[in-house]
Amino acid sequence: MPRLQWNQQVWGETVRQYLDPSIRWLDSGCGWRLLGQDLEPLENELVSRAKSVVGVDLDIPHLGKHLNIARLVAASLNSLPFADGSFDLVTCNMVAEHLPEPVMTFRELSRVLAPGGALLVHTPNTQNYLVFANLVAKKLLPRSLILKLIRDDRESEDIYPTYYRANNPAALNRLGRSANLNLECIRFLSQPQPYTRFFAPAALFELLLMRSLMTHTLASFRATIVVAFRKRTATSPA
Repeated sequence: MPRLQWNQQVWGETVRQYLDPSIRWLDSGCGWRLLGQDLEPLENELVSRAKSVVGVDLDIPHLGKHLNIARLVAASLNSLPFADGSFDLVTCNMVAEHLPEPVMTFRELSRVLAPGGALLVHTPNTQNYLVFANLVAKKLLPRSLILKLIRDDRESEDIYPTYYRANNPAALNRLGRSANLNLECIRFLSQPQPYTRFFAPAALFELLLMRSLMTHTLASFRATIVVAFRKRTATSPA
């Protein structure tokens, strides 16, 4: 699938569309970098385009080695130490799947978002075959074995428990409405290479499956979801 871009690059280019020199940006669940390996120029460009950038996470070791954001805060996403309306843009990159209480988190993110501001979410799609397989595996296999099966170049300390309570279009739409957010747009992204690339016969089958998901009819079964919400203003329709 040579024409496909990596999900993280598409996500970064999406975030860029919401940035300008007036934007106060909060990256929630920021970890230790904005995007991913080999995307450092795009990461640095994003930070340079905003008026201010703050990263928040509970993982203090990750905060201590963050590559792109200078202003970092250790805090829970359910209890942010910021005043109401402090930010014009809030982003969540591969965070929603780790939320045990997504309703509480979305309401808190909305609280610190200014009216008319945007919340952008990028997360795995539970309607995708890989994510669905992960859900089944979680119920049948011990976590130690699941960690051995993961082949996405992450260190074990970068792999957090997943709950998948905010990971399909209907769930995300409900969460937005509960947090005074209007759904602005939704996009489904395909992974750029097969997960089973280490085993050629399975990889061939998966490539055919991936090609089928590139059709408009099956788009909602792609690997990840990018959702843009807009916080309601006094004149916004509910």
